[in-house]
Amino acid sequence: MPEDREVVGPSLIFGLNDRPDAAKTFLAAAAHLFAIVASILTAPLLIARAVGLDSEATQYVISASLVVSGIATFIQTFRIGIVGSGLLAVQGTSFAFIGTMAYAASQLPPTTSQEELLGVLLGTAAVGGGMIVFLSFFLDTVRRVITPTVTGVTICLLGLSLLWSALGNSWRLLSMASDDELLPLTFEWLFTLGIITLLATRNNPYARLVCVPTGLFAGLILAAILRGWSMPTPNLDEELFLLQIMPVSLKFSPVALLVLLPIFLVSLTETIGDITATSLVSKQPIKGKEYFVRLRGGVLGDGFNTILASLLGAFPNTTFSQNNAVIRLTGIASRQVGYLLALFLIVLGSIPAVSSLVVNIPGSVLNSTTAFLFAMIAYTGLEIVRAHAKQKGLRVLIVSIYGAFGLIFLPELLLSLGIETPAYASILLGFPVATGALIAIVADKLIH
Repeated sequence: MPEDREVVGPSLIFGLNDRPDAAKTFLAAAAHLFAIVASILTAPLLIARAVGLDSEATQYVISASLVVSGIATFIQTFRIGIVGSGLLAVQGTSFAFIGTMAYAASQLPPTTSQEELLGVLLGTAAVGGGMIVFLSFFLDTVRRVITPTVTGVTICLLGLSLLWSALGNSWRLLSMASDDELLPLTFEWLFTLGIITLLATRNNPYARLVCVPTGLFAGLILAAILRGWSMPTPNLDEELFLLQIMPVSLKFSPVALLVLLPIFLVSLTETIGDITATSLVSKQPIKGKEYFVRLRGGVLGDGFNTILASLLGAFPNTTFSQNNAVIRLTGIASRQVGYLLALFLIVLGSIPAVSSLVVNIPGSVLNSTTAFLFAMIAYTGLEIVRAHAKQKGLRVLIVSIYGAFGLIFLPELLLSLGIETPAYASILLGFPVATGALIAIVADKLIH
């Protein structure tokens, strides 16, 4: 086999261009949907809540996110011109932007209306997507600067900051509960987390794959038993959800971009890893010209789909890694599955009852689920660091954590000495994920 066609990975029943029968295609697409739907629904919900959107706007964002995820998945899988990887690559709203969007929103004037706030966040995200499109043509340079160690450190910092926020939300929920509600809410939180953890730690790969949606569903059942929580009654006369082009006027904020940029860069490197992994499990080249064309197309697709998401009222999109596990389990890498999965997502997003259900998930169940997800993000970052750089990576991680959280207090310290920190510097220093990423870039070059 020629050098540039070297492939490794598991055996497949159906390859990239094969066409399994209707039953196998349906079952494989359903497996992908079940593995990712909880994440695709949860991420936009958490971002919407974090930036302070009302219920109506939140429902729009959730529905739009599902539909956009379907469109973006189709673009990645089908490959339109040079846009897309041509692999069974699933797209959805990234968890990486939860804390980032919330912090960016907090830096806007308090008089900013909800519509203006959303317009600024989406408009700035579109600019970030454009930068990813541009950088897709300079991947070698990007990979030299944003190394796996830097990516791992940033992901770990992001997971830790999100986990702290989720635990804080859980504490506030329990501290505000009445005496009659405290015990049921606590039990729901622990039960949901317990089910997810139990399944996530099994040797059975199917159990690990469905741990989050299963735990979430079990938590909802328990909430119904203990507190009479009920699923919102769907309005059968309600019209199907329809996407709007630019539901808000897009605006650009340099302040917001300053905060979002490090996360966009990390998301880019994650996409490189995800596309490589998808190529691997799909028995496609992981080196050479064909691989690089797919890689560039996948990153370009990420940027393009983020711009598209902004124009349609959804938050930044990125590739998901869960689909690689599903390809391994099913032995089906066929693009045909990706097309049907895209259709599933669009149909789900078009049903208003879906977003209504998500908005009404009890806080005890949601906070428990997100605490697990965020802990896994932090653990994933740590594993990336350990896998690629071992002792050096751990030293870079420690330096970055100490530096990032220590610099939070620098503007206040300088002010006490009569030195005023520039506004942009204060904003950046106040967000440890961004400063940690910058410290990691420098430390990665200096530490040996």
